[in-house]
Amino acid sequence: MCTNKDHYRSISLRTKVYSKLGVLTEKVMPGTQLSRAKVVEKLINDKFSSLNAKTNEVTNDNYQRHKI
Repeated sequence: MCTNKDHYRSISLRTKVYSKLGVLTEKVMPGTQLSRAKVVEKLINDKFSSLNAKTNEVTNDNYQRHKI
C-alpha cells in the first residue's frame, strides 16, 4: 500500500507537547484509544468547527440587524 503524498503532511512538536499528545490518545474519546495523528486531526477539526460557528453567528446576527 502506497501513501498518497497529496493527502498527508507532517508537523514538528516540542517533546513536552508530544508527551501530552500521548496522554490525549486515551482521553479525547473515552473508551477509545486514538493514534496521535487522529487526536491532532480531531482537535483541529473541533476547534475549526467551533470558530466557524462563532463567525457564522456573528455574521448572521449582523445580517439580522441590518435586515430589520
